[in-house]
Amino acid sequence: MGGPDRHPVACVGRRGKRAPLMRTQTPFRPGSAPSPGETAASAGRADAVGTGRRRGRSLPGWRGPVTSAAVLAAALAVWETGVRVTGTPSYALPAPSEIVTAADWGAVLEAVKSTVLAVLGGFAAGNAAGFALALLISASPVLASVLYPLALTLRAIPVVALAPFITLAFGRGATLTVVVAALIVFFPTLINVLLGLRSVEREALELMHVLNCRPVTVYRRVRLPAAMPAFFDAMRIAAPSAVLGVMTAEWIIGGQGLGKLVITAALSLETATMWAAILASSVVAGLLFSLVTLAERLLLPWAERR
Repeated sequence: MGGPDRHPVACVGRRGKRAPLMRTQTPFRPGSAPSPGETAASAGRADAVGTGRRRGRSLPGWRGPVTSAAVLAAALAVWETGVRVTGTPSYALPAPSEIVTAADWGAVLEAVKSTVLAVLGGFAAGNAAGFALALLISASPVLASVLYPLALTLRAIPVVALAPFITLAFGRGATLTVVVAALIVFFPTLINVLLGLRSVEREALELMHVLNCRPVTVYRRVRLPAAMPAFFDAMRIAAPSAVLGVMTAEWIIGGQGLGKLVITAALSLETATMWAAILASSVVAGLLFSLVTLAERLLLPWAERR
């Protein structure tokens, strides 16, 4: 989705005629209206500042991955050294080097495939459902009074407590883990997107009203751009939660993914394989989180980074 700057705003007039095009000469945050007293000079300065900020965000983009890799390497080094120095038995806590050499990586990779498919399915379904319901609630006060309390009531029930009912409805298998992941992902997306849709400044809505814009145009031009940063925040929160939800379903109900492998490896005292599965789940969650962050940078270059 492109940035909001320099897009013409044109709405249908009260007599069916198109209102004059209004082009914003300065970039402004979605959901906000530009200052009416802004001069051409200040507009130029705003453009320069906006460009500088975008460049400033793009230059240090490599620091995050490098810092994360350095922290991970340091943690593995401390882990390896601590196990060697303290003489911790491998059945309690194997060293990273022993995990690499002794784990059943074939079983781990097969489990990763199953878990990743369930995570992606639940992640997509939960985000889509949460986004759609947030749109309905924000657009209709009647639906808001009915659906929002119902959603909050469902949120108060632990997903683990719903597992037996989900099993009866969908049976045991891949569909079950997808549904559990979707339920976990659904609520952060619903709340964040709804807050984003409602965060539009009053001045921006008044401007749309003066231009006699239709509700669809208001959503497309103002509300949806304002909600997109919150939507990506929700997806970042949901990324590791989806992995946790799938693994929890595999622990409790069964499956072929990493959750089941962790349990079976622990029961058979294959500690290296158990830890390999745990580390693999962390990698999957981290990769999904990073992909969401990358997508936000590519699709929302105008969004403020926090």
